[in-house]
Amino acid sequence: MARNTDPNDWHGHHIISEDELGSPQFTTDSRIKRRRHIRHGVILVLVVLLLAAALVLAYMVNTRTLVIDALEPKPAAEAPASVNEACPTKQFSYVDPAKMKVNVLNATQIYGLAGATATKLKKRGFTVGEVGNAQLSNVQVVGAVRSGPDGYAEAMTVQRHIKGLTYVYDAKRPGKTVDVVIGTKYKDLVREKSVNKKAGKLGCTPPKPKADAKKSTAPAKPEPSTQSKGD
Repeated sequence: MARNTDPNDWHGHHIISEDELGSPQFTTDSRIKRRRHIRHGVILVLVVLLLAAALVLAYMVNTRTLVIDALEPKPAAEAPASVNEACPTKQFSYVDPAKMKVNVLNATQIYGLAGATATKLKKRGFTVGEVGNAQLSNVQVVGAVRSGPDGYAEAMTVQRHIKGLTYVYDAKRPGKTVDVVIGTKYKDLVREKSVNKKAGKLGCTPPKPKADAKKSTAPAKPEPSTQSKGD
């Protein structure tokens, strides 16, 4: 049996020599292996940290220590305070008359009624816009006050000065200006000292009679007992 005379061979195992250890190939392979081991170690540590963080987060959420809005059940939608826009049920604040504008319209045959009423409203601080005539489907009422969705509080304020006005909603009406349409049962404004200036609700009643605020260009016919001129 021949004996192995290779000094770098020991019982079938190759012994790396100093020259081989310093060779470029060995050095490169060693670095690649070392980098691979380091990379695998970093990845393993990151995976362990992520798992630990996930467990801690799950525990905190489960015990309500941490609340995540996106994971919370959505509450049932609440019904709006005013379901019916034509007759809102919420309360509105009284508006300073000096900060609002009203149009005064006469639906009766009483000549000069709109002008006289506009003058009284001006004395209370209201800014008066148009003064003219209008129509109501049934004129046998105190009158109507009309506004758009931005004029609820203003309409309520006018109702405090003219008791008995029925609210009429106009969805297409912009701004906060309101119309006051006077009916035959209108007598006068509420005494200024008696005006309620607390927050309150609009005076909405079923449309009996229904107020139709279509404007009319026909002048109001004078009656013998009326002496004032103008609308």
